[in-house]
Amino acid sequence: MTIAFKTPTHTVGEHLAEFMDELAIKAPTLAKQLAVPRSRIVRLIEGARCDGDMALRLARYFDTTPQYWMNLQALRDLSEAQVKHGVAIIEAVTPHKAA
Repeated sequence: MTIAFKTPTHTVGEHLAEFMDELAIKAPTLAKQLAVPRSRIVRLIEGARCDGDMALRLARYFDTTPQYWMNLQALRDLSEAQVKHGVAIIEAVTPHKAA
């Protein structure tokens, strides 16, 4: 089954902002709790990619799994690629046919 994205999914930062809003946590407070610079939280909220280190920190703090955050990033990457290049890839790549 193939999922066709019409627009890219939310960024990890958009999901993070929702967590922060629900818990009334501001970026400086979260940065301190995660032991990272405030700018790193702000960049993530603004759309920067989530890496493994940040996924581990977010998982620890919010009692989720690192995979949760990395899966959000992977879904975002795939949805962006499909929106930007999906049609061209369908036209350029012929599926393998089993013998």
